Amino acid sequence: MSGRVWGIKLGSGGRCVPFCERHHIVGVGWATIDARLVKSGTRDQLWSHVKQTWASYTKNREIGGATGQLFRFGQECNEGDYVLYYDPPAKHVRICRIVSAPLYRAFNMEDKTDIWHYRRVEYACAPIPILDLHGSLKGSLLGPRMSFWEIDGAFQTVDLIACGKSPGFTAAPDPDLETAYHQLKDLVIRRAHALNDDDWEWLVVDYMKAQGAIVDERLVGGNRPIIDVEARFGHGEFGEEVWRLQVKRYQGRAVDWPEIEHDLRHVGDANFCYVSVFGFSDQARQKSDAEDIRLLEAGDFVLFLLGGKVRSRLREKLQLPIWAA
Repeated sequence: MSGRVWGIKLGSGGRCVPFCERHHIVGVGWATIDARLVKSGTRDQLWSHVKQTWASYTKNREIGGATGQLFRFGQECNEGDYVLYYDPPAKHVRICRIVSAPLYRAFNMEDKTDIWHYRRVEYACAPIPILDLHGSLKGSLLGPRMSFWEIDGAFQTVDLIACGKSPGFTAAPDPDLETAYHQLKDLVIRRAHALNDDDWEWLVVDYMKAQGAIVDERLVGGNRPIIDVEARFGHGEFGEEVWRLQVKRYQGRAVDWPEIEHDLRHVGDANFCYVSVFGFSDQARQKSDAEDIRLLEAGDFVLFLLGGKVRSRLREKLQLPIWAA
């Protein structure tokens, strides 16, 4: 069996996820776009229709972006393909299998959720915590900022996870093994919580460098205004971009949106990643997703810490078992 894998964003901050899960569907908006063209029109016909119908798109790039996403959703995505989406409030990923042709919504019309062109799905496996998601998939799912896109070359990996055959612990069928893994994660998080502010800044530096970033360590933390770490990527999960990171360790307290919004003003044209050791409020998650801000907390560093790629001073403090040298 072979097929394709797609990523979908179900509204800013995942606000459309509950609606979709109630009806076992995934979908996109663009309510006024003709469903017949989405299903069977040529790309040129759909482009012209989007240009005429969607007045807010004033640039060809915007029209082309919407056309491409609608065309992929209606005609390139096929029954049997997998679709993945991230639910930011729940911090987990769902793997779905497409089980219908493209349809246009004609039910529950009193609900104004912005899902109109849709496909029926079945859920291939239980939700997967985002920090447990297979490494090759995580960046492909969280990175793109559009409504619908293809995750190239991922069908075999996703199919293994869906069938419970992934080498990762998340999909392991042995309940004892899964329980032991979750206990180990809890241990890692507790010890990571005990690190101090300075430790966390350097942990984040090591995390970014492990993914291929170039970080000038002379400019980390200290008296720098607002931004604690600047990372430049030439490849890897974060793409060919500059990322600026703020690191906060408020003992036992989650970071709320106003704090993130304040710091966002100082980021400039770089991408922004906010690290809060003790997590984020629901409002912070939803608004950050809408603003394309990446959020990380202690639990997101578990697999990295178990990989042993932090500097020796931090390894000695954490005293964790290491999976790989």
